[in-house]
Amino acid sequence: MRAVIILAIALVLFGPFNLLTIRRIVRLHPRRRHLVYSLALLGNLVWPVIPYLEVRNDATRWIRAIFGPPWFAWTSFAILYSIVTLLIVLLRLPPARASRAFLWFILIGGIAGFYQALVPLRVEHVTIRLPNLPAGAEGTKLALLSDLHTGLFTRPSRLEKILATASAERPAAILLAGDLIDDDPWFTQKFEASTNAVPSSIPIIATLGNHEIYGAPFEYIARLKGTRVHLLVNEGMPLGPLWIAGLSDYAARQLRPALAPDLNAALHLAPANTFPIVVAHQPRAFDETRRRALPLTLVGHTHGGQLGFRPLHWCLAGVFLKYHMGHYTEGPSQLYVTTGAGYWLLPFRLGMSPEIAIIELRRGESRPPSARS
Repeated sequence: MRAVIILAIALVLFGPFNLLTIRRIVRLHPRRRHLVYSLALLGNLVWPVIPYLEVRNDATRWIRAIFGPPWFAWTSFAILYSIVTLLIVLLRLPPARASRAFLWFILIGGIAGFYQALVPLRVEHVTIRLPNLPAGAEGTKLALLSDLHTGLFTRPSRLEKILATASAERPAAILLAGDLIDDDPWFTQKFEASTNAVPSSIPIIATLGNHEIYGAPFEYIARLKGTRVHLLVNEGMPLGPLWIAGLSDYAARQLRPALAPDLNAALHLAPANTFPIVVAHQPRAFDETRRRALPLTLVGHTHGGQLGFRPLHWCLAGVFLKYHMGHYTEGPSQLYVTTGAGYWLLPFRLGMSPEIAIIELRRGESRPPSARS
């Protein structure tokens, strides 16, 4: 019954986009009809098995890894092509020519986005000035990583390169702001093996993300015990004169109430003379930390929408989120949103290559011009 309900919802929500896209392309480009039918079939194969993907075994991992990306790619394409079709009609553009131009744009952009998701690695150096920073923390570097989404096809060599690159900056700690794995705790072992690329002198500190909550978070927590990764679940730890407060993810409020974010608990044991830095997954944590006038919050989650143009500080995530990438200042509180070092499901990051953010802490007044909103 559940499978029937999911298929019915999918048919109602996405069926019109599929039908319009298939019909339009076949009509305008009849020689490509067999290719279109094949892509549409491949892009919709995952729907009947979605209810069973919660069962964690080798078969479901392979099904998700193989059929998930074409499903996401085709669904996104069908929605986008439908919108473009409407614009073509409204603007009275030559249908076949405009459609062909758009399809070539998608093909070229898809290849470029595939390359950018898997090959480049951007190191973003960010200086954050904090008026009350202890003298002992002056010049401290923190390597902020997020959204690695370790999965079946994640290359161990890629994980090692990301961590080795972060370590080469000689940070006081590597901070992992959630979504370390892609739902299934079984992938924790793949990431944990890659931590050998980090010198033992550099602590690795992590928080929960929504994808850890979507999977089996208690198993994930258990798997990280005894590893190099120090997971903070609504708790904190000292790092010199700093107090790193790790906040759980907001998805837990509905799915795992026992793991719901609790800022009071994360700050509870902080000595009076330490300087708090909150590490969370979602930018929405900033709503709470700025109400308390906490000085600095570090997050990820947005991926920069996996599509954007950094020089203009624009990304797809900014259509939906106020805080979507980079450095923000709101009164006495500051926020940095990293655009992430991995990708979700589909290896595509056009204009938003994977990022390692090196946060350097300096004493002094914050600079409002660096704020974005």
